[in-house]
Order: sequence, then C-alpha cells, then structure tokens
Amino acid sequence: MAKPVDPALRQRLIEAAGREFASAGFAGANLSRIGSLAGVTKGGVYFHFRSKEELFYAAVEYWRTVLRELVTPRGEVTTLREFLVGYLDFHFRHPEASGLLRVLASEMHGRFTTQVREDHQAALRGVRQRIRELLMQGTHDGSLFTTDPALATFVIAATVEGVLSLVHSSPQDAEPFRHPESVVDFSLAPYETSPDAPTSSPPAPGASEGVDFLPPL
Repeated sequence: MAKPVDPALRQRLIEAAGREFASAGFAGANLSRIGSLAGVTKGGVYFHFRSKEELFYAAVEYWRTVLRELVTPRGEVTTLREFLVGYLDFHFRHPEASGLLRVLASEMHGRFTTQVREDHQAALRGVRQRIRELLMQGTHDGSLFTTDPALATFVIAATVEGVLSLVHSSPQDAEPFRHPESVVDFSLAPYETSPDAPTSSPPAPGASEGVDFLPPL
C-alpha cells in the first residue's frame, strides 16, 4: 500500500529551503540538507519540486507574499513607529526573508526572468511607499516634522535596509543592536516634534502645490 502524501511537506520544504538558501546562497545550498531539515530524503524534495531553481523560486515567492501582507495597511498599525518596529522585528525573527531576497538580487540576478526581478523591486518599493504614507500621516497630525518628506522617506528606508543588511552579513557584530524599539526610536528622533515645532511640513523643493512627496521613490 502506497504511503499517503504528507499535505504539510511542501510547506516544510519551502521553509527549510528559505533557511538553507539564505545562509548558504544558491550555489552552496544542498537539496539533501533541505530534505533532511524537512524530514524527507532528497527524493522527497524532487517529488514536489522538479529542480533546485524551482524550489528557490517557491521559497522567494512564499516570503515575498508574507512581506507583502506585512506592508499592507492594517487598522492596528497607525504610526510610522509601529510599522517600523513590526517590520524590523519580523526580519530579526525571520532573517531568511531578507537573506533570500539578497541572494535573488546578487547571485541569481541573471538567472531568472525580468518579471521576477521586477517583482523584487516592487516589494522594496512597497516598503518605501508604506513608510511614505505613515510619514505623511505623522506630518499631518503633528507628531512628525521634516522640511523634505521625500528625502526623509529615502533616509528612513535606507536606514532600515542597512540595519537588515548588517544583521544578515555580520550577525555577531549586530547582535547587541537587535532591539527594534531602540533602533526605530533612535532613527525617528530627528523627525519627532517638540511642543513648539510646526505641525505640518512644507513641500519638498520642486514639489507641486498640495503634493507631499516628490520625487517618487
């Protein structure tokens, strides 16, 4: 009698592959090791995925979907601080998410289709867009202030990505600083308002009347 197919195996393989590819890169990743992490043999991997490339893409797509949901506006996330703390906390707990995207952008840059690369860029733009929206909200309600919203958005996004890059490339050096609240509070301090600070930001240089963020990111 044939052994029944484990309905959860495919997801376990995707999650195991995410950890393996993020830590070892595409070339260094081992399918037997991925199978072992998921509790099957190498043959079990090939039962669900025809190639190493297909498994890699499945892992990228899974974490990209998770990240897309993370940056989607939700009722409980009402401030830029809350969003950034949640975003960093997620990546600190799941370093394979950003690690996979870095492998995709570097080692796998020429192996997949233009659409895959464009999807990756769209995911990063989604994060910047959410930062921009919440920064706009903060400048409107008076909790944040900046004379150049577009530049502030760029700097905040670059800070977050830089933190994640260091956590991924130098985990031991970054370990003392893996505290999302402290990192975010320090990063946003220049934009927090004091009691006598203006309650709205003038448009960035060159911006049209009524447009909060130019140029687009």
